[in-house]
Amino acid sequence: MSLGRSLNRSFILPLCAVAAFALAPTTRAAIPDDVLKRAGAIPLTTELLEKMEKFVASVKTDAAAKAELAAFTKENKDNPPRGEDWGKAITAKCPKTVALFQAAGVTPEDFGKAVDAIETILFAEGMAPAGDPDNLGKSEDKTVAANATFFAANRGRAEAVYGSFSTFGLQ
Repeated sequence: MSLGRSLNRSFILPLCAVAAFALAPTTRAAIPDDVLKRAGAIPLTTELLEKMEKFVASVKTDAAAKAELAAFTKENKDNPPRGEDWGKAITAKCPKTVALFQAAGVTPEDFGKAVDAIETILFAEGMAPAGDPDNLGKSEDKTVAANATFFAANRGRAEAVYGSFSTFGLQ
């Protein structure tokens, strides 16, 4: 009888393992709508990225704009606005900074939406299942998918803009 049980176990265990893999769901969890909304808030383009880089470079050399951004960040540290709301708040409270945005050819609202899209794609990539870092690149939302592809192709530049944005109020 022990030989029978041994044979049974040797067939049942592998059979269960194969069944578990075969029956496991092949779909991944849906990406939340708010993530898709932020990742696709504005189409990321080379032209937009160049304008963002121009703005970031100008802020680094303008003490008045740095001071405005530092005060704005301090004032909003507990509940900082994101995306377009960030841009609207900057427009309302930071005239020196707005002048630099105008000189760079980008609005604070578009800059805020683009930085929010970059941040969302960057963090979504980190949260994606192992072996599938391009989760947003497979989105059915064409803008989200294009933004994920653009980010992947321009990672260094996009991360540099995001990194500068993240430290505006600390400079």
